[in-house]
Amino acid sequence: MNLIKYLLLATLAFGSVSAYAEGGAERSRQFWEAFRQDQQRLHGDKQQAVVERERTAQQKAREVAKD
Repeated sequence: MNLIKYLLLATLAFGSVSAYAEGGAERSRQFWEAFRQDQQRLHGDKQQAVVERERTAQQKAREVAKD
């Protein structure tokens, strides 16, 4: 193959790669956003867990105090 054919192939390859890459940053951002939401849903907020634990401990203390 001569130089012109190589340049043509390189141009076509680069054009197709850039077409596939379009919107890649947006898809990546959407993935991480969905991932964080899933992790939040699965594991919950740590602060919320601490508050919930303290609330249940206070309820148990009240029940023991009533007895």
